[in-house]
Amino acid sequence: MAPSITAEKTVTGWKPVLRPLRSRVHADADALAQKLRLVRQARADASRMVGARLPGYVAVYQRLTRLEPQDTEARAQWYGASAATPFVDSQSFEAVVRAAETTAVRESPDPYHAAHAAGLASIVGWTQRVVFSTLSDPRQPAQPWPLYGAGWLDCGPASDASRPWECDVRSSTHVAPPAVATSRAPWSLPQPLIEAMPRHLRASPRLAAVGHALALAALAAVASFWSSGQHNAELIAQSRADLDRFNAIPADRDSARRDALKEIVADRDELDHYARDGVPLRLGFGLYHGARLLPSLNRAIASYQPPPPAPAVVTLDSMSLFDSGKAVLKPGSNRALVGSLEMIKAHPDKRILVAGYTDNVGDSASNLKLSLARAAALRDWLVDASGIAATQFAIQGYGDTRPIASNETSEGRARNRRVEITLVPDNTAASAHVSSAHSLANAADRRNNIQ
Repeated sequence: MAPSITAEKTVTGWKPVLRPLRSRVHADADALAQKLRLVRQARADASRMVGARLPGYVAVYQRLTRLEPQDTEARAQWYGASAATPFVDSQSFEAVVRAAETTAVRESPDPYHAAHAAGLASIVGWTQRVVFSTLSDPRQPAQPWPLYGAGWLDCGPASDASRPWECDVRSSTHVAPPAVATSRAPWSLPQPLIEAMPRHLRASPRLAAVGHALALAALAAVASFWSSGQHNAELIAQSRADLDRFNAIPADRDSARRDALKEIVADRDELDHYARDGVPLRLGFGLYHGARLLPSLNRAIASYQPPPPAPAVVTLDSMSLFDSGKAVLKPGSNRALVGSLEMIKAHPDKRILVAGYTDNVGDSASNLKLSLARAAALRDWLVDASGIAATQFAIQGYGDTRPIASNETSEGRARNRRVEITLVPDNTAASAHVSSAHSLANAADRRNNIQ
């Protein structure tokens, strides 16, 4: 009377299979209930075996009346309901009975439909009380049957008053249903229920392994492409940033331009290495475009022109800067210092030694003191005018100890009255130890001796 739903493995996965329970083999309701509990256990075992929750369906084959319909196809019509989720109440089955009653009203001249509607209402109620309750009873050890659909057909084996449904009708109405003969074969399958069953496809272990391997390979490829794209973007961005920084530095800031030049030379060498020896895997996968930057980097490197070398010594006439015997700059003397100021500002990476000299007129000690004071005055003016830190300057006074011409003539004495500005390369390693004016003076002396 109630077919069970089990699982059968196919090439494409698992599919539900209907296995009918013949009502005539059940002597009474208890025997039927016992059979239903076995079916419920079998369904729970099948669910564990396939690793999926199998939906439950009930199809009832039962002769409802001895009358024959005028339309021979009417007896082959299934009445039932199905859903995508398990049923939780009986309202859906009430709609089944109403559908049969509507048909009876519409086909009122044919007494079969009225008898069929009455029998269908009775068999639906009995199925709910006996079959559904047994399959879903939470007190049973097996997992409850999730009912997704049920159907009834006025067709089936021979029946008499001793069968479970007939006994239920007789006990409730005190009228024994008449005995009916077996329906003519073949009995139609519950096609509406079968078509409503969800298909749970499951690949074979080998296909699943291949699918997993392909998925992992695809993920690895995506990760590799993403990583390569990121590395290429970082390489291009870094090279462009170094190039833009070099181009933005004005030519008079040679020290900063040399630092920026080192960066773009390193970028060019890296890209040139990739062009000659091949692109590394982290930049590969067809995403490398660094070769496009090589011409721009080469042009920038070729465009660098070092500044002209600074003159070794700039000599200024003391009498054009100071009054005789004085160490204060004369008004208007800054015009004579403009060239020296521009030279100093063009070479901010060098240290400046300012040294004062006199002729031999007067006391030597006074001359030494005057030369040092004049060097200090010129140093102070240069610090204010250039904005260079005073720590970059050193001063020294030599008095009349280092003439460059004879003091016997007025022309020679005029040449000896001078202030010299010397640019000395700033050696970072040595500058920590050379902080006095004496160190810079020695460097200037060595240069003068060479000359």
